[in-house]
Amino acid sequence: MKYYVGFQQMGQHGRPIDHPSQSDFETDENGFGMIPNVGDYIQLIPMGDEFPAYSGRVISRLFRYFGKDGCGINIVVEDNPGDDWGKVIKE
Repeated sequence: MKYYVGFQQMGQHGRPIDHPSQSDFETDENGFGMIPNVGDYIQLIPMGDEFPAYSGRVISRLFRYFGKDGCGINIVVEDNPGDDWGKVIKE
């Protein structure tokens, strides 16, 4: 099965913002890909100006199956100013 993964940033009005992320990806036919779980912290850093940069905690994942050949996964990320990134990031 092939997976299509897309990221969205949670907006200020309680709804995800409809814009693509440069970090969106699809897997090969073997279905391998690193997919963050709910509760994981991620940073999306684009390599250009046309895509937004954002970071935060994964708050939801929606799996949409297209028959037996494909699955679209929508991952919503929420930035919480109260989160202490110093506790998350350890070098």
